[in-house]
Amino acid sequence: MSNNQRIVVTGLGAMTPFGAGVSLFWDELIASRSAVSQTEDDYLRQWAPVIARFSGFDPKDYLERKSIQRTDRFSQLGLVAAQEALRDAGWSDKEALHDAYSRHRMGISIGCAYGGVQTLEQGAGRLATGSSTRVSPRLVPKSMPNAAGAEIARQYEMTGPVMTYSTACASSANAIGEGSDWLRLGKADMVLAGGAECLFSPSILAGLRASQAIATTGPENDSEWSRPFDRERQGMVMGEGAAMLVLETLEHAQARNATIYAELTGYGASNDAYHETAPDPKGFGAKNAIQEALNRAEIDAEAIDYINAHATATFAGDQAESATLSDVFGQQLEQIPVSSIKGAIGHLLGAAGAIESIASIKALETQTLPPTLNCTDKDDTAPPDIVPNHSRPGNISSVLSNSFGFGGQNGVLIWQQVNR
Repeated sequence: MSNNQRIVVTGLGAMTPFGAGVSLFWDELIASRSAVSQTEDDYLRQWAPVIARFSGFDPKDYLERKSIQRTDRFSQLGLVAAQEALRDAGWSDKEALHDAYSRHRMGISIGCAYGGVQTLEQGAGRLATGSSTRVSPRLVPKSMPNAAGAEIARQYEMTGPVMTYSTACASSANAIGEGSDWLRLGKADMVLAGGAECLFSPSILAGLRASQAIATTGPENDSEWSRPFDRERQGMVMGEGAAMLVLETLEHAQARNATIYAELTGYGASNDAYHETAPDPKGFGAKNAIQEALNRAEIDAEAIDYINAHATATFAGDQAESATLSDVFGQQLEQIPVSSIKGAIGHLLGAAGAIESIASIKALETQTLPPTLNCTDKDDTAPPDIVPNHSRPGNISSVLSNSFGFGGQNGVLIWQQVNR
């Protein structure tokens, strides 16, 4: 198999602060609704007054009891998103999946920034308070970052490459890009790629607050606290969720008459090599990742019709991305709609690149631009057209999706309509 293989998406699955399923996520997003609300947990609220949480999630509605016992919440979200993506791709159960592909030729590529921190903190709390000198034997396998990928592999008996990429907020964008390369290089015939994250824990939220990354004040209406590109933005709002995509070669997808949503034509990765948390304000690293993605897609910047921005609503992050886009696209940026869905669902960290890829793919499928919520006074440095507050029809054939993370990590994906 040559490295010129075309890679397409044939299945989508999502668990977001809006609830279960891709359809619900997209419907709420384009209806300009926000999933951000006051933090219900009094203890966590002292560090993060508002969050974007899937408050109605009960793993018993989706998973078997034994599976729930051996998994943390982030893995549970990932498992359910994987179920939806595989069903959407046409495989109703494990047997149907194995009829389509050899178990040794199926891979899993997942992004996760931290893993099961809730399980880890529960165990640490027992030891720190002296309530016990023992922890659960499941603490390590539940909290390790690769737990979601391992459990999905076990349930579906997928024995090909199963990898977890932990590159902060770029994790799942990198996971999708790296997983697509397995297909191009002939290392797998199908890859389930995406991300899962749930970081509602005291240490993580306190750390984000200490680094001034998280919003601690905002408008009276809690749902308006996540404000990408807005002059009054105060920082990101933490979200949780999972998103999974089924990747195949175009040849295999056509051979089995699969529904094809989009083609992944470009992937770029780089590092700012600048600061442990702050982005390079001049965006050199991000620019390199975007240029690599364009080169691999074999298109010029002029071919991009829509940009799904990383834009977390931090001052430094939004400004650096704006500078990067201005540098790459020049005056053309005046004609390109740019939006961030984090105003609606907050920042899913390691899962952000995957859910934003689904938003990009749905934009292509429906020819609808998702909005940037809560931007009522646009920063002077922001792109000219940020699709403010309301979705609208678009003429879209190529989408650039940006993911930039702590540690200077950059992951950029280009999604296009399939030209058969």
